[in-house]
Amino acid sequence: MVVYNIMEDHQGYIWLGTEAGICRYDGVHFQTFKVPSARGKSFTNLQEDSQGRVYFVNFSKQLFSIYQGKAKAVLLPRQLQKTGIDSYFIDHHNHLWVSGNQGAIFVKYAQSQQWRQVRTQGPVSIYGVQLFLDKQGKIWLLYLGVLVQLDEQLKVIRKVQIPFLLMNLIFTQKEIIAQGQAGTLYSYSLTKESGWKKLPGEIKGAGASLILLAEDHQQNIWVCTYNGAKPYLHSQETSTDQFVFLKNKFVSGMIQDREENYWFTTLGHGLFKVSNKDIVHFNARNSNLESEQINCLAQDPKGNIFIGTNGNQLYYFDTKEQKITEKHHLKDGGDVECLLVDSVRRKLYVENYQVLVFDLQNMKQTDKYWMGSTPKSFSIYQNKYLITASGDQALIGHLERNTESLLPLDIFPHISYDSLRNLKRLRSGRSRVALAESAKPRFWVGYADGLYFYEGNREQELKTPDQQPIIALGMSEDAEGIVWVGTAQQGVFAIENKRVIQHLHPNNGLISEFCRRVIKEGDLLYLGTDKGLQVYNLQTKQSRVFNQSDGLPSNEIRDLIVQRNKIYLATAAGLSVLDKNFNTTNYTPPLIYITGLTIHNEPQKLQKQYVLAYDDNNLTIHFTGIALRSGGKFRYKYRMEGLEKAWNYNGSTNNLARYSALPSGKYRFQVKTINEDGIESKETAGIEIVIAYPVWEKWWFITLMILLALALMGAIIFFRLRAYRRKTRLEKALSTAALESLKLQMNPHFIFNAMGAIQNYMITNDTRHSSIYLAKFSKLMRAVLENSRQEYISLNNEIEMLENYLSLQNLRFEEGFDYRITIDEQLDTEFIAIPPMFAQPFIENAIEHGIARLKKNGWIQINFSLHEKVVILKITDNGVGIENSIETKQTQKKVHHSLATTITQERIDLYRQSLKKNITFEVKSLKQGTQVIFHLPYQQF
Repeated sequence: MVVYNIMEDHQGYIWLGTEAGICRYDGVHFQTFKVPSARGKSFTNLQEDSQGRVYFVNFSKQLFSIYQGKAKAVLLPRQLQKTGIDSYFIDHHNHLWVSGNQGAIFVKYAQSQQWRQVRTQGPVSIYGVQLFLDKQGKIWLLYLGVLVQLDEQLKVIRKVQIPFLLMNLIFTQKEIIAQGQAGTLYSYSLTKESGWKKLPGEIKGAGASLILLAEDHQQNIWVCTYNGAKPYLHSQETSTDQFVFLKNKFVSGMIQDREENYWFTTLGHGLFKVSNKDIVHFNARNSNLESEQINCLAQDPKGNIFIGTNGNQLYYFDTKEQKITEKHHLKDGGDVECLLVDSVRRKLYVENYQVLVFDLQNMKQTDKYWMGSTPKSFSIYQNKYLITASGDQALIGHLERNTESLLPLDIFPHISYDSLRNLKRLRSGRSRVALAESAKPRFWVGYADGLYFYEGNREQELKTPDQQPIIALGMSEDAEGIVWVGTAQQGVFAIENKRVIQHLHPNNGLISEFCRRVIKEGDLLYLGTDKGLQVYNLQTKQSRVFNQSDGLPSNEIRDLIVQRNKIYLATAAGLSVLDKNFNTTNYTPPLIYITGLTIHNEPQKLQKQYVLAYDDNNLTIHFTGIALRSGGKFRYKYRMEGLEKAWNYNGSTNNLARYSALPSGKYRFQVKTINEDGIESKETAGIEIVIAYPVWEKWWFITLMILLALALMGAIIFFRLRAYRRKTRLEKALSTAALESLKLQMNPHFIFNAMGAIQNYMITNDTRHSSIYLAKFSKLMRAVLENSRQEYISLNNEIEMLENYLSLQNLRFEEGFDYRITIDEQLDTEFIAIPPMFAQPFIENAIEHGIARLKKNGWIQINFSLHEKVVILKITDNGVGIENSIETKQTQKKVHHSLATTITQERIDLYRQSLKKNITFEVKSLKQGTQVIFHLPYQQF
């Protein structure tokens, strides 16, 4: 990708002007912004004002800005709308300055939307072809080879002639650094009137190809060219030949961010990050390396380093010059898997399928022989034997190999001897590493199935304290004679006198259980792992780690060499060189921002507090942490105070928190960023959230409901009490009416006559009839007394009581009338109930005032029928009738009749109030007799 320009804003975001648009990078995600009305997609010259508004231009000289995620074109002055701008800047007062159209200058003040054309104050008007702002906020104009400084009133206060062809310039705190032709750099002091000073040396190889000058936080000047970027330490009296970063790449820009990372933009190769410029990487793009996978390293007596790589290549690295000075192409074999320097004989042993021997003086090959299939490790035993660990076996042979007179091997007599090669096979099977101890007659070989030591012509396996085999990948011996073993899955073992004395693993300090290389120096262990370099302090148990987050091109360390001031790392992506006292702990606190909130997946305007309805409780909160050095290996921790006390943790790519059903209440959402070294952001980003209670959960509603409930309970109690009192009154009235009715039914004449008739039967010794009538009389008395207390009785009980009553009355009148009770078929006398004892008073009236006056037998007919949910009771007699009864002069009888009717009416009224049922009756006068009709409510049992 083509990247023209780069900038870090005040929030820590990285902005890029590219050929594909304006991008913002947070260390994990890239965001590209749409720029409306832009003529083209390529943008450059990024700047930010104090409000966080980002400005940029395109190659059509249009000016744009982005604020709160939205891009728009800046309306230029009328004079520049067709031609566009040549340069612009934002001053310390947030005023926007532009120049164009033959040097015309315009300014738009922060509080105004209007452009004003300005001219310098002085004897001659000066126009600005280019505008600059120095570190002190002073305005500079570049005009016809002259730099002009202005004050705030636009008065010319200084003119600086430029006596060379200016290619680029940059303002530092105290100087102007400019580039002339042929890569020459000049400085001009802003505090001393000393004129231009040529800086020592020149940018070698840069020439006119220099395209940008940049300054880092350490005030180093960076020269960005068509052929890489290079720091220039102009503060030194003499120029130093610094390492070229991104060699052979067109570097278009450079910045150093707040975490001290270096960012380089290129034309055609995208964006690069260097976490530490003092850590140098040699690869195929910036050195003589043809293959970037380095398999092994070996140090010669001068301290220089041999490098074995894939592809038959052997290189020589000069540690003083810090560059590869020699390359040797090996004709035979394949990749170089292991190297060994014999300082005594000044020989170099190289694995290249066979063992190649070189003279260190002139690097001429002096010998070549076979010692196993692709040896992986060499070791010298007792200064006379060479041990190899190879892909199919471990072998031992003489160091001195004279083709004319081979010396026989005098060790391990029980092992078969290969006289042709003058070798002895120690053990068959794949082996990976060999190490001979320096002070004892013992050596070690790591096989695919375990670790073995050889001593006294015997072979013996060493296992872990829990009797597990040790699968070794690398071994070394420290100054105290302790053997350190790195393994594939078991961490690191320390072995002394054939006994494991220490075991390090991820549970007690290591970053990985895989360790290919172990070197001990003092209290420090240097460990080459698959997760980078670890320097472990055996005393303090503290570690320093150098990995890809710190700028290592690959975490796989295949070999390493520790020197006095430097550490050299063989990786799968080249050779890395770093200071021995490196410190890659990132103490810069990361940044954290809340970037959005959605309710039911609908985006909301970002604000500090939200007051939401009770059903707007499905929330998703988005946040962004900025920890650029971590390479995306930082974490988030967040919680919703008021809902949870413990923190939740997310990885860098999971930058949101969901709360699908947040209960009503007050909350504060909090989120922090934790960088790769456990350093938390200083600030805790947060928002206040209030989820309203529904109406039925609000205090006033609950209070109102309680009051209403209390009022309702009071009303219920009141009406219950009133109903109870009313019922009591009605029951008392009914009891009184029933008593009156009972008095009517228990007429003394009726009782006296009935008892007299029964007595007559007894006197005449008619025991049968006396017994029958006495039983009926007792049943009638009991029924009257029981039914008078009931609101309803069964129709069957009512009929039985009437039959007993009529039977006794007939006895009293000596069989002087007939009676009949009929029942409609629709009536089920067992399951239908009616109010009791309404018929009896009128039956008595029919007998006493109607039938009793007849000279012939009378009759009474009682009929029960059902009509429209009402029981119809008809009492019909053939007595003298109502009119004849009225004419009688027997006052007692009139009173008796009047009382029966009145009491019946009172009972009807009381039933109507008590039972809310209507009872009606009417009395009809017939040609012969009277008919009384009752309409009685009923209920079913």
